[in-house]
Amino acid sequence: MIIKKNICALAIFIFWPLLLQAQDAPAEGELIDTIDTSVDLFNELNPMDVTLTFDFKKYQRSKFKGEYLPVHFLYHINDTFDIEKSIRIKARGEFRRKHCSFAPFWLNIRKADIANQHLQEVTRMKIVTHCRGTHEYADYLLKEYLTYKIYNILSPISFRVRLIRMKYVDTGRKGKVTESWAFMIEPEGMLAEHHDAQVIKNDKLSMRFMEPESMDMVALFMFMIGNADYSIMGRHNVKILGLPGFGTEGYTPVPYDFDYTGLVNATYAIPGENLGITSVKERYYMGLCREESEYQQVINHMENHRDEILDMINSFPYLEEKQKSEMISYLEEFFILASDSGQIRKELKRSCR
Repeated sequence: MIIKKNICALAIFIFWPLLLQAQDAPAEGELIDTIDTSVDLFNELNPMDVTLTFDFKKYQRSKFKGEYLPVHFLYHINDTFDIEKSIRIKARGEFRRKHCSFAPFWLNIRKADIANQHLQEVTRMKIVTHCRGTHEYADYLLKEYLTYKIYNILSPISFRVRLIRMKYVDTGRKGKVTESWAFMIEPEGMLAEHHDAQVIKNDKLSMRFMEPESMDMVALFMFMIGNADYSIMGRHNVKILGLPGFGTEGYTPVPYDFDYTGLVNATYAIPGENLGITSVKERYYMGLCREESEYQQVINHMENHRDEILDMINSFPYLEEKQKSEMISYLEEFFILASDSGQIRKELKRSCR
């Protein structure tokens, strides 16, 4: 059991504009030596504007070696105020490192030489990138971002995300600039601290060790978004938290990594061969077998948030109407199914464990 602490200090350094909500923006040339750490860093909805400058070829060569690459980080706050630092990035993601021309990465500032006692420990954040330089892949990223936001609505114990308007400057190609979307994911240590919980690093736990309602929430959410690419055993695309008061048989699963879902519907997403389905858009329930009343309790919770979920997608300004309509239609299929207690029970019982 490990609690990763001091992560908030990293986010304070990188995501300064959120702090400006609590104080006046600095005048040009003004130095700020106090920080209001009470601001919730992931509540800001506006995208960040970040520029990373580095050699792309070196990044590509290092992505399978587990090596960090130094980069120049610039965070544009406004017309008179930027933050610039030397930091490091390292490619991550087993599948995406192989598939992506630009793989997602860890952002690490351990050696950034920041005069702050809270940043002496290893601190890093996950950044999800555009993967490949096509409009199609930009849509995948934005839809995955929205999938995280859906689970934020359904459960407070969920990974929050922040959208980034990213600019990459390739020093190996005379400063060629690439612009794309990205998003950052809340570190699990920060999530754990927020809930006074512990991060559980145990790959041998099964679904039966999870707190029942939390496990059912995850399983039904995964069914709703068309995700069969997860497992509690082995912690595949799931983190586990130990919340106060639940003991050793009440752990809370927290899902992440949603590109292999029917809701995102990426062309590269292929369901497992043993599932008996031919597309990730075919829903397949992987939760525990429960009494109908136990299912219904979670389904009612999801239905109560239906309008909020659909409105959030519909009002998202950075995704085309066609893509939003496809997401909404796919979710509506679930809610129509869920409204028929006999039919939803039949679907869940067909493959429950």
